[in-house]
Amino acid sequence: AVVSTQSTGSSDPTHHPLIEPNYLDTEQDRWGMRECIRLTREIFNQPAFDDFRGPELRPGPEYNTDKELDEFVRTYGDSTYHPSCTCKMGTDSMSVVHPTTLNVHGVSNLRVVDASIMPSIVSGNLNGPVLMMAERASDLIRGRGMLAPAHKVAVYCPPSLETQR
Repeated sequence: AVVSTQSTGSSDPTHHPLIEPNYLDTEQDRWGMRECIRLTREIFNQPAFDDFRGPELRPGPEYNTDKELDEFVRTYGDSTYHPSCTCKMGTDSMSVVHPTTLNVHGVSNLRVVDASIMPSIVSGNLNGPVLMMAERASDLIRGRGMLAPAHKVAVYCPPSLETQR
């Protein structure tokens, strides 16, 4: 995603920036969407669905070629889920956000405090985890340390992010 204040012509933080998620910007993105449509068609064309299947409503039988399916996805596609995991935290060359300050590398006075800094998407609603991240960020900004644990509670930590997914 690209976030830019250039679209407003202002560096005033009260002016909304343009957030361009670059959906379907790469051939891999477009291929993935086409394959989703084709797989859905294949699944619903199985004999097990014969008694339940009506005519295809969207995209419709007239959309078959890569170009036609791309056109359909660009026209009707929408994001209904919360974007997350797009701003890697860390200190390596691929990281965007510093893990202990939440500052964006190379940009002064800008922190990221939302679901984009999560290492992997949670299996539930994002609201609770984001509120907790915001609470912690407010402590960081105010210079407050971590709270002492109220109770000793075991917390599961996966051996690696690869096994968590």
